[in-house]
Amino acid sequence: MRNRGKFKYFHLKTAIALCKQADTGLCYIIRITAKQPGVSIVAGDLNAKKFRSQMKSCGNAARAVLEAVFGGRRPADRALSGFFRENRQLGSRDRQFISESVYALLRGWGVLRKFLPEERRAGLESGEIRIGRVELDALIFAALYLEGTNLQQAGVLAAELGIPWPKPEPDAASPYLARAAALAAVFGSSATFRDSDLVPEWVLPLLPPDFPADRFLADLRRRPPMWLRLQTRDRDRLAAELQSCGLALRRHPRIANAFAVENPKVNLYTLDSFRRGEFEVQDLASQCIGLAAAPKPGERWLDACAGAGGKTLELADLMERTGTVVACDVRSYKLDDLRIRARRAGFPNIVTREWDGKPFKGKQAGGYDGVLVDAPCSCSGVWRRNPDGRWTLKPEDVEEAAALQQRILEAASTAVRSGGLLIYATCSLFPRENGGVVDAFLASHEEFAFEPFEHPLTGEPCGGMLQVRSFDGDCDSMFVARLRRKEAES
Repeated sequence: MRNRGKFKYFHLKTAIALCKQADTGLCYIIRITAKQPGVSIVAGDLNAKKFRSQMKSCGNAARAVLEAVFGGRRPADRALSGFFRENRQLGSRDRQFISESVYALLRGWGVLRKFLPEERRAGLESGEIRIGRVELDALIFAALYLEGTNLQQAGVLAAELGIPWPKPEPDAASPYLARAAALAAVFGSSATFRDSDLVPEWVLPLLPPDFPADRFLADLRRRPPMWLRLQTRDRDRLAAELQSCGLALRRHPRIANAFAVENPKVNLYTLDSFRRGEFEVQDLASQCIGLAAAPKPGERWLDACAGAGGKTLELADLMERTGTVVACDVRSYKLDDLRIRARRAGFPNIVTREWDGKPFKGKQAGGYDGVLVDAPCSCSGVWRRNPDGRWTLKPEDVEEAAALQQRILEAASTAVRSGGLLIYATCSLFPRENGGVVDAFLASHEEFAFEPFEHPLTGEPCGGMLQVRSFDGDCDSMFVARLRRKEAES
């Protein structure tokens, strides 16, 4: 017998056995190393040796990402990209399986963590990733089973680990919670589960009282589709070209340039149409910000927190490549990506400048028809896409973000001309960062007032503020407010 983590291996030729560890509630999973009749290790074209190698890489990636997220509060996508750079021998299928497994682990973490002993859970969430290989593989299996994706690989992994296939209660009101309960039965856990396990317990009280939390939590179980914004008037031709590359596209019924990619199996960044700058990857909710701003051709706009420039490009495109969009950011290196993207698409009306975050003076003060403030925030609205953010954000971070947003909005508003527009946006769901910031700004700036606009996804009137929710369009969640500066008295 040899011990690895909390799981014990025995050389047996009998049936799979499970025994409960009384002091922690975590089960020992006993693996049969002899060949089991009727159990095949082959999944599709994946043989035993290949599968074990893939799982080893998957476990190493998961360990690296958990350490980055919980130990360093670094984004999971960057950690995973770094892992892939260091392991260039991994093929596209390996990378896809590893990515899907790691993100399933992060999406279901609120449930999966209940299968761990308290001390192990506390260690992991403080960045001490001391977890055995087999125990980590079992968590990955549970994540795949819980999410209902890659079930073929999950079945092979269960056979490798000696885990009986969980049997959820049929016709359960919540299939997701039924799968969680079935996993608990297999692991010998007495844990109970709720939909609210998908976020830290402090999150829901910070949402609006009438917020449909059930729909929000349901969306958190799955990743949203990839959305494209087409930057060409010949949309039908480009859509046909993308479909000929094997992409399944779904056009948004109201937003002509917005297309969802249902099966992003193709590397979009290698396509000729991408190199020609004919489309950008931009979530549908993000596209709503530019549509709420509705800049006119020939105007002069400022994107005060441009970052990599997704919304800058959208503004420039909506202006039909006329006028000027000045993109600023206090982190000047962030603008490098925007310059590349603008050159690729041939936008002549984009200018980049560094901004120190202070009020505008001289020619810049009051010099713009419109100013967009896409403020840094808690990013709670993109937790479907970046599930690691749920587990690293703290309540005090929301307060700190709101204070920063207030300062940025105050400073950027000085660039709006008389009669011009001020657009405030976040990718947050918390009113403290959204309406709370705008209301505080308006209380001390009587020269600005809400300006109604149409909901880009529905056409319904908005009174000047809009919260786009994930279930409004199978997308991220974003907030936007449209303010008009009163005309100066002559």
